[in-house]
Amino acid sequence: MRYKIENFSYDSDTSVIVKNNQELRLTKLQKKLFDYFLAHSKQIINKETLMQQVWGRVVTDNTINKFVSALRNYIEDNPTNPKIIITHFGHGLSFEGKIKTQDNTVKNNANNIKLILVFLIIVLTIFIVVNTPFFEKIGEQKIFILKQNQHVLILPTEYHDSDLTLLQKNGLDEFLKTTINQTDSEGQVVFNPAKLNNRQSIEKYWHVDNKLIVLQTQVMKNGDIYESVIKLSQGANILAESKLFHGDVNSLMRAQINQISQLKGAVTTINTLPVLDDIFIQALGYKKTGQFAKAKALLLQALDKQDSNYQARFELAKILIEEQNYTESLSQLKTLKAMIAYQSIGTEIELAIAKIHYIQHDYELLIDELKNFYISHTTISAVKKAKIKLHIADAYLALGDLQNAMKFYKQSLVSIDSNFNPTLFAKSFYGQSQVLLHNSNNEDVYNYLEKALEYAITAGDLDQQVLALDEMAKMLLVSNQWEKGIALKKQAIEIMELSNDKGKVAGGLGTLAAFLIQSGHFSEAKKINDRLGDISKEIDNDTLYLNYLHYDAVLLLNIFKFEEASLQIDKQLQLAQSSKNLGMQLDNAFLEFELRLARKDTHDFKLEWDLRSQMIKELGFGRYQVYMDLYLARYYKQINDLEEAISIITKISEHAKLNNDIKILVDAQNQLAEIHIESDPVKALKILANIEQYKPDANPYLELKALALNKAGQTIEALNTLNQAKLVFHEAWKAENQLLLEQLEKAVK
Repeated sequence: MRYKIENFSYDSDTSVIVKNNQELRLTKLQKKLFDYFLAHSKQIINKETLMQQVWGRVVTDNTINKFVSALRNYIEDNPTNPKIIITHFGHGLSFEGKIKTQDNTVKNNANNIKLILVFLIIVLTIFIVVNTPFFEKIGEQKIFILKQNQHVLILPTEYHDSDLTLLQKNGLDEFLKTTINQTDSEGQVVFNPAKLNNRQSIEKYWHVDNKLIVLQTQVMKNGDIYESVIKLSQGANILAESKLFHGDVNSLMRAQINQISQLKGAVTTINTLPVLDDIFIQALGYKKTGQFAKAKALLLQALDKQDSNYQARFELAKILIEEQNYTESLSQLKTLKAMIAYQSIGTEIELAIAKIHYIQHDYELLIDELKNFYISHTTISAVKKAKIKLHIADAYLALGDLQNAMKFYKQSLVSIDSNFNPTLFAKSFYGQSQVLLHNSNNEDVYNYLEKALEYAITAGDLDQQVLALDEMAKMLLVSNQWEKGIALKKQAIEIMELSNDKGKVAGGLGTLAAFLIQSGHFSEAKKINDRLGDISKEIDNDTLYLNYLHYDAVLLLNIFKFEEASLQIDKQLQLAQSSKNLGMQLDNAFLEFELRLARKDTHDFKLEWDLRSQMIKELGFGRYQVYMDLYLARYYKQINDLEEAISIITKISEHAKLNNDIKILVDAQNQLAEIHIESDPVKALKILANIEQYKPDANPYLELKALALNKAGQTIEALNTLNQAKLVFHEAWKAENQLLLEQLEKAVK
C-alpha cells in the first residue's frame, strides 16, 4: 500500500519513504513502529503499548526515543519541532500527519504482466533442462539467472512415502544448505534458519521482497525409483513445475543443487559436486545433530572412498577445529586450496583458516591473508565480502586497534540487506558494542547489544543471542543492577540448553557462578558451580573441571575456609600442568596470591611472586603481568610499606590510562583509596569519587566509601552509604560491616 502523508510518500510494501526526491528505506523495526503509528493515527499511544505491540518485550525509554527520533529525521521538516509525530509529555506519542492512500494495483499488475512474460520463456527452458538427463547436456544449457536484488527462498524438502531415515533426511538437508551457502556467490538463496513453517517463511521474506521466488521440492518413492517434484513460484503464480526421476535420492539432490546454482549464477555445477553416497550423507546427518565423533569417523571413510570429495574434507576440517586439532585442520584446508573446488568455495576455506589464526592469536597474519584474498577476488558476493570484513574487524579489535575495528565492522554492513542476513548484522553490532566498550560503559553500548540481540533472534542464531545476552548481563551487573543482570544470564543459559551442547551449558554455568559470587549470592553460586563440576566430569572435560575448581576456591575464600580453598587451588595447579592448560596455570597464580593475602600470609610472598611472574613470562602471558603487580601492591600494603605500594599503583594506573583499561584502573585506584583511608580519608573520598566516572562495579568501593566517610566524620553519609552497600552485598556482607553499621545507627540516634 502506498500513502501520501503531508509532503512525503510511503510504500509499506517496500518500506521506502520518499521525501524531497530522496528515497529512505526503513529498517524492519522502524517500519513496524511507523506502520503502528499509521494504523493508530490521531491516537495517543503510551510507551508501554509500543513496547508490547512493536518490540514484543521490555526496552528502555531511550531505545523508543531513538527510533522515534530516527523517524522524525526522515519525515519532519524540522525534527526539533515535530508536527507529525507529537510527544504528549506524561501520556505518550501520537501521529498527527494527514494520510491519503494511493492504489498500487495498476503498477503491480503491470509489473506482474512483465514478470509473467519473462517467466513464460523461462518455464519452457527450465522444463526442458530439468527433464534432460543431468549428466548429458546440463553444462551447455543456459538457465535463467536471478537479477542482482532478487532472492530465492528454498523451503525444506518434503519427503513422502520414502524409506529414508531421519538421519538421511538431516544429512540431505545439510548437504543442500552447505553446498549452496559455501559458494562465493552466496547471498541470493535463502534458507530459513528460524525454523518457521512454510507459510511463515514465505510471509517473512515476501514482506521484504515482493519479487521473491519460492522453490519447493517434494520427494517420493515409486517402486525402486525416486521421484522429485520441483516447483518454482512467485506469489500465487506457478512459474515452473518439473519432475526428476533417479534410482537413488542422492542423485536427485545433486540435480536439485545444480538447478539452484544455475539460477543464482554460481559456478558450482553437477560436474564439480562430489559423488554422494550413504556414508557421506549419514556423516552430515550426525554433524547436523551435533554428534561430531560419529560424523568424523564417517567423513574419514568417505574420503577413503573418494579422495576428491572436497565437501567431506571441508566438513572434516571444521570438526577438527572444534576438537582444537588446529594443525591437522590446517593441513586439510591447505589441501582444499590446491583442489579445483577452491574456485567456488575459496572464501569459506579462507575464513576457516582465519578462524584458526584468530584462535591462535595470529591476528596480523589473519588480517594480511584476508586482505590479500579480498583484493584478488573482487567478484565474490557482497555477503562473502561482509564475512571477510567481520573477521578482519574481530582481529583488529583483538589487537586493540579500535579505529580500524570499528571501520571494518561498519563497512561489513554497507551492501547487504538486514532482512536476508540478520546474523551478519548481529555480529557487526555485537562487534561495534565491544569497540565502544573499550571507551565507555554507557547506554550506547547497551543499545548496540540490544540491536545485536534483535538480529540474532530474527536469524534464530542461538550463539549470537547468548553472546549479546552475556554482555548485556555484564553491563547491568557493572551498573549495580544485579537482579536484572543475573536474570539475563539465566536466560542465556536457557538458550544454551536448546542446543543440547553440555559443554556450552557448563561454560554458561561457570559465568553465572561468577556473577552470583560477585553479587554475594554464595549459596546459589555453590549449587550452580556444583552442577558445572558434575557436567565437566560427565563429559570428561578438563578445562571445564578447572573452571569448577576455580569457582569453588573463590567461594571458599569468600567464606573464609582457607584450608579447603588451598586444597582446591593445589588440585587445580596439578590438573592445569598435567593437561598443559596454560591459561589455567595463569589463573592458578592469581588464586594462590588471593589465598595468601586473605590469610595475611606474607612469608616468602615475594619469592613466590617472583617465581610465578617468571612462569607467566615463560608461558607467553606477559600482558597479564599487570594483575600480578596489583597483588604485589596489596602485599606491600599488608606489610605496611605504603610508599612502595603507592609507587606500584601509580605505575599501574598510568599503564591502564594509556591502554584505556578501565577495569585495571578502577582496581588500582580502589587499592590507593584503601591505603589513604586511615591517614587521609578526605583524599580517599576524592579518589573514590574520581572512580565513579568510570561506572565500575559498585560492590568494592561502596564499603570503602562508607569507611572513608566515617573516618572523615560524615556519620549520616557513612550510614546511608553502608545501608546502600548492604543491599548489594547479600551473603558477602561481613560481620565487621554489620558492626560498623550498628555503631553508626547508634551515633545518629
